[in-house]
Amino acid sequence: MLGRAARSLLGLLVGITLMGAVAGPALADPRDISVGGVWITRIMQANAGYSAEERAVEITRRITQVLSMPELRQGVLITVHKSGTDAVVNVGDVLVFTVTPADAAGSGTTLYVAKQWAALLGKGLSNALPGSNFHF
Repeated sequence: MLGRAARSLLGLLVGITLMGAVAGPALADPRDISVGGVWITRIMQANAGYSAEERAVEITRRITQVLSMPELRQGVLITVHKSGTDAVVNVGDVLVFTVTPADAAGSGTTLYVAKQWAALLGKGLSNALPGSNFHF
């Protein structure tokens, strides 16, 4: 049988282990979109046959594409425009986001939300590529 000191030590170790499991670091949601340390949004809605997670993967792929294109690093305009009921965000000629009415629900119009995302995207791209000139 364990002595009193051993039981106390065991209890302490179990408590520390449980606290670590509960108070561990938060993991990013796979639907989160960020670049250059700037969190842009969390994709919550499916669209055009893509689940929210698949949309997030595609958006992340497009951001990576932008970051890998040297010709987009200087004097690049981030544009936002309506496309039917959606709004789209482009970096140069690269489509990065499509904002749907479901994405904008409760936050404003698709154009308003797209402008918010574009501004954050510009800040994040500029952080990721110091000396670049992404503007919106």
